[in-house]
Amino acid sequence: MLRLGQLQRVLLDGAMVVLPIGAIVLLVLAILRKMEDASEFLAGRVQHPVLTAAVLLALLCLVIGLLVRSAPGRAARRVLERKIFEQIPGYRLAKALTGDGPLADHGGRAIRPALAAIEEGQCPALVMEELADGRLLVFVPGTPAPMSGALYVFAPDKVTYLDVPLLLFIKVISSWGLGLREIIEAQKETDARHPRTDRPMRGA
Repeated sequence: MLRLGQLQRVLLDGAMVVLPIGAIVLLVLAILRKMEDASEFLAGRVQHPVLTAAVLLALLCLVIGLLVRSAPGRAARRVLERKIFEQIPGYRLAKALTGDGPLADHGGRAIRPALAAIEEGQCPALVMEELADGRLLVFVPGTPAPMSGALYVFAPDKVTYLDVPLLLFIKVISSWGLGLREIIEAQKETDARHPRTDRPMRGA
């Protein structure tokens, strides 16, 4: 029996396959018109066609998610990603935000919130990837628009990881840093109680 966390992961796996395909179909076949026609057809048979469609989509994502977690399914997903999905702008970022990015392939979290040392201070940053020589590819987002910023390559000792949910961290950046003080102070308390012994790329 799937636990809640596993069920969410399965749904995300399915969505990462279903939604890009759906986007392509929407563009190529003008599926919006098809859906409108279908809604009119179902109006007399289904009391809540929009709700029914949402439930069917969730079930489809669940089924596809279960399939792609099998060995043949994972192989098929890799082929689809390489040939189709990664050609869609934003797909790799969306994949990383759901916890399935380059770092996750090495046993860590997909994107790691952190503080990066620049000049005489530190700035909020996101560790995107680890290079072969151990250095870190770091994205320093802007505020209040965290989707734009600058890329740096840092030595690991220039980066301090923060154990905070990614979306919360991005929200703090988009709020001109309001809430960052609480995150940093909570991290200091956590590190004092439980000193870090892990490598940079692994979850704390």
